[in-house]
Amino acid sequence: MHRLADIVGERPAAVAVAAGGIEAIVVGEGCLRRDLPAPPGARAWLVEMAAGSEWPRIDRHDTGEAYFVLSGEVIEGDVRYPAGTQVVFAPGSLHRPRTDTGTCLLGFNLDVGAYLGAGGDPAALSGQLHVQQG
Repeated sequence: MHRLADIVGERPAAVAVAAGGIEAIVVGEGCLRRDLPAPPGARAWLVEMAAGSEWPRIDRHDTGEAYFVLSGEVIEGDVRYPAGTQVVFAPGSLHRPRTDTGTCLLGFNLDVGAYLGAGGDPAALSGQLHVQQG
């Protein structure tokens, strides 16, 4: 990680990273995730999926999720989303992405505290948040 601008106390004004320098976590066959720096209460990530791969499990995000398709195409159910598309999932929704072409996704979601602090509906929370996975 590289610190940009001036450092105020111990906190950098900005942090920049090269995605290729972040450890890739194997989530399943052909599915990699890189956890990116994010502001408090948010989680940011980069997912790379090889051609013909599918996320290894159904993904649930109590606080919702959003991702941007950087390259290739991702398929959610019967809908195909090409590069340049943003996909937003409602709190409590389920999905299981797959790809025929391979894809790279840049996404984020909020932790429970940030979600509730922003006025999110507590009824959407199942208590089944997954631990450090996307």
